[in-house]
Amino acid sequence: MIEDNKALIRRWLDEILTQEDLQKIVELFAPNYVLHDSNFIQKVHGHEGIAQYVATFRAASPDLCFAVEDQIAERDMVVTRWTASGTHREEFLGVPPTGSQITMSGIEFDRVIDGKIDEAWVSYHFFTDSALDPERVKRVLTMIQEAFPDLHLAQADSVSEGDKVAFRWMMSGTHQGELLGVAPTGEQVAVMGMDIVRIGGDEILDYWGEFDVMGMLRQLGITSPSERAES
Repeated sequence: MIEDNKALIRRWLDEILTQEDLQKIVELFAPNYVLHDSNFIQKVHGHEGIAQYVATFRAASPDLCFAVEDQIAERDMVVTRWTASGTHREEFLGVPPTGSQITMSGIEFDRVIDGKIDEAWVSYHFFTDSALDPERVKRVLTMIQEAFPDLHLAQADSVSEGDKVAFRWMMSGTHQGELLGVAPTGEQVAVMGMDIVRIGGDEILDYWGEFDVMGMLRQLGITSPSERAES
């Protein structure tokens, strides 16, 4: 069952998101499917919502190709780490088209019920250069901690398989310090993050993570989400 669930998610990323075979939507997804993607104003609902969601990605990069880097699963939940690459032809996530090659990395949690994808949570980012600088990531985390001194983390989901564990968590706090040049607003924010770790003994050997930066900026009034993929 677990391997079947993993294969189902791989089909979603390959046959629908990459190959744009929208006829497979009914086969792979439950009619009441819900996708939680903070980059869009509304949650993606049902089969029509999925079709519109795929159209948003394909419009931004018609040759976008998704590749599964890793999967772990437990019970009815599958966690997938993926990368995608393509040519940035149209505006995406508020970024004007560059005409250059882009690379995306993402993590998604998918719940499978009765052989169909029923609900999902996804977090991703895209960049046009090489891999993220670990030192830069540390500086960003320090900046966030200083901007939100009452920062609170709560685990929403966890999945383990073999030597890997995946976590989906919620972060909340009050904007009390400067962030990206924006003076403290006093606003409360609640955003989602996802982590996958590989453990050996008492040590973390590898780490992959995604954090809802866009959602945080939107709640502070710094940026706006995409208006596409509404249903």
